Amino acid sequence: NISSKPLKNSEIIIKGVKKMDKRFEGWEEKAKDTFEGFTSEGYSEEKLHKVLDNEAKIEDMFKNKYLSDFIDDVKLFFAMLKDYFTKKYPELPVRSVVMMVLTLLYVLSPVDLIPDFIPVIGYLDDAFMFGLCLKACADDVEDYKKWKAMQSESVEQ
Repeated sequence: NISSKPLKNSEIIIKGVKKMDKRFEGWEEKAKDTFEGFTSEGYSEEKLHKVLDNEAKIEDMFKNKYLSDFIDDVKLFFAMLKDYFTKKYPELPVRSVVMMVLTLLYVLSPVDLIPDFIPVIGYLDDAFMFGLCLKACADDVEDYKKWKAMQSESVEQ
């Protein structure tokens, strides 16, 4: 059954990894465990500033062909965090703030579940972690987009 819809780079990576040898068996479960452990650590002002200070570097990391499907979402995360911490959008739940900050730190970190220097699959854990965070924060992201649209409409009037 062949779909006429082209695959995104992230889908191609996941399909490729699933076909690889046994060394990567169970990577999804390991990634979920790592994500849960990483987000349970909480965040601090220091971690927040590290993320915000490295915004350009993190965005550049998502410009490669393996993570580029997420670049708009990364930019949205930064906008959400900035609006939250400048009190323009205080409605963002702390749980989502923590997950976003820690996920962006994970992507920035050179210590990964799968090191980035491994061709193609080195970015898989970053994509998977970001995707988990995006899924976990989906309702909050949609609420923020609606709020942002309303802000734009009120400025135009």
